[in-house]
Order: sequence, then C-alpha cells, then structure tokens
Amino acid sequence: MVLPSHHLYLHVPFCRLVCAYCDFVTAGGRATEIPRYVAALEAEMGLRSADGELATIYFGGGTPSLLPADAVSDLVVAAGARWAGRPAEITLEANPSARESPDWAGLRAAGINRISLGVQSLRDLELATLTRGHTGAEARAAYTAVRAAGFENVSVDLIYGIPGQSLADWRLGLADAVALEPDHISLYALQLALAPDEWAAPPRPGALRWRQRMVGRQDDGLAVSQYQLAEALLEAAGFDHYELSSWAKPGFESRHNLAYWERRPYTGIGAGAHSFDGATRSWNDRDLDRYLAVTESGARAQAGSETLDEAIRAFEAVSLGLRRVAGFSRAAFADEFGQDPLERFPAAVEEGVGAGLLEVAGDEIRLTSRGRLLANEALVAFAS
Repeated sequence: MVLPSHHLYLHVPFCRLVCAYCDFVTAGGRATEIPRYVAALEAEMGLRSADGELATIYFGGGTPSLLPADAVSDLVVAAGARWAGRPAEITLEANPSARESPDWAGLRAAGINRISLGVQSLRDLELATLTRGHTGAEARAAYTAVRAAGFENVSVDLIYGIPGQSLADWRLGLADAVALEPDHISLYALQLALAPDEWAAPPRPGALRWRQRMVGRQDDGLAVSQYQLAEALLEAAGFDHYELSSWAKPGFESRHNLAYWERRPYTGIGAGAHSFDGATRSWNDRDLDRYLAVTESGARAQAGSETLDEAIRAFEAVSLGLRRVAGFSRAAFADEFGQDPLERFPAAVEEGVGAGLLEVAGDEIRLTSRGRLLANEALVAFAS
C-alpha cells in the first residue's frame, strides 16, 4: 500500500540577534538552552501521530543553523524512526553571519541536503537599515562555504521594499544574487506589522518603534516596480517563477513549501509551530518557557486547534492554489468539492477576469501578471 506523503516542520526559535522586522516566534540570547530544546523537540515527536510517508523535513526559525550538527543529526534520525519513508528533501535555514558560521560539512553529513540562506541583501546600507547582523561580504563568504561543503541545492532569500532602496539598487542587488548562481531565490516584500495577529508574534517595544519609523518611508508603488523587475530579470536568468514569492532553476522548486500550497498534511514541531492533517489545523504555544515546561511534563504544548468546514477548505483550495503561478486545477477542485469552481464561485471568477486579475486557461485558473501584484484583491471576492 502506498502511503500519502507527509511533511515535517521543526521550529528553532533561537537567534543571536532578533531582527526588528521579524514576526516569527524567536528568542534572542538563549542559545544555552538549545540542548534542552532539542530534547523537547524529540519528546514532542514521540507525542504526535506518525501518519503518512515522510517526504520532506524543514528546519525553520529563528536561526536553525545555530544548532550543532550532531543535534541536527539526532533530530533527523528521530524523525526517521518515528515516520515511515525517507525524505527526499531536508532543508535547513541558515544565517550568513561570520559570527554564526556553522559546521557546513557536519550539517551535510547529518542529512541536510538543501540550505536556505537568509541573505536578505548583498548591500551593506540595506542590511544596516534592516538591522541585520551580517555584511554583504559575509553573505558571499557563507554562500561560498555552503557550496564548498558539497551542497547542490541552495536557496537565497532577498527582501525588497526596503526604505531608501531605489529601483536601481534593487536591480544591482538582484544581479549580484543571480551571479552567485543559487538554485532557488525567494523574494519577500518588507512587511512591517504593527500589531500581532494569528500568525505574527507581538513586536518588541524597540522593534515596534523601528517599524513605526520605517512604515512612513515605504513606497508601495516602488515595491510593485521592484517585483515586476524581478520577474523579468529572473526569467531572463533561467529561473522559473513557480509561486508568488519563489523562483527556481528547473527541478529545484521547494518540495516542502509546495506541500503547503497543495494543502498536504504536515506536522509542526516546536514553539509556535502549526500542523494540518487535512481537516484540522492546530498550533503550539508560542512562549518558549511554557512550551518547554509542558513538553517536558509529557504533554503536547498545544495552544489551539480548529476544524475546517467545507466552505473554509474550498476557499483555502482557491487561495493557496492561486499562490502557484500555474494556478490550480478545476477538475481537482471539482473532485474534492463536487462542483467546478466556475460554478461554485461564478461572481468571483467573473469579477477577477473582468478586472484583469484572473485568467481561465482550460483546466487551470490562475492569477494574471497584474493579479500577482494584487493577489489579495483577487481573493476578497472568493471569501464573500
């Protein structure tokens, strides 16, 4: 019997420095607690159901590259003992600061076969604006070290919409990133949340003051031009634009992230991690101390859960399906929900097509190039 694919996310909240713009569950200055936390991750794995065949593992954060290579190895081994299958892709996010240089060869020996490097920018002025703890030279050196260790699947993250970053600056930064010859590039507009929500952690007072200063300096129109420029330059450089924020050389798409957009089941382990079993979404306590205390007591530090009704599942099939540049299949939607999306959401599709945000091409519904800039506007009609 062929088991359905399953995907594992391991959240590592530790950071040497917590970036002012970061909304993820992070903890600065607590690296001495890493061994205790790794033990808690292993303990939580033992508390979770182990359905499906494990296809990917993703170490996210925070700064997972702060974990010693032997700790990463222990977690990969524990996952392999808990779930069936042998993951084809095991990603670890890494910070390119020289102060945090990990044992790259040790990580590769531990089973990591994909590195996601948080470059964010190769320009020192932009890195200083973002309060990053590394320089452009350090980022280049980290990339070189990753390749020297034998990694054949390397992604870099870049941020645009940085206050003071011109279109010409962005063009040069993109060209510098392409010149590194990564296999995958993720581009994120600088988002400056001023209040917490379901996904964003509350900003610290200092970070909130920084965000309040930066918000007034952002230029949404310039960010649109930067995104359009990226689409043109990366396509010319041989990257396929396969998801709103993601470009890859052929065959190097992120299998783990594709699982999210395809609504496949995944298990999130660690403080603040989310899980989805196909019908129910659940999430762990964000507070590191509470997570550790509850997990060490032998219980799961679950903070909440929700069962998705049919209407929510249908909307998420559309909203996540439209994140993929290729769009989503009408036939697959009809198989799951018993109705073609053109019949389920006639007004939303008509409105989106009329506004130039959506296009229907045979079996596929997808965002247009304009729609990729205004994705939220395209989705509003499907939620009403």
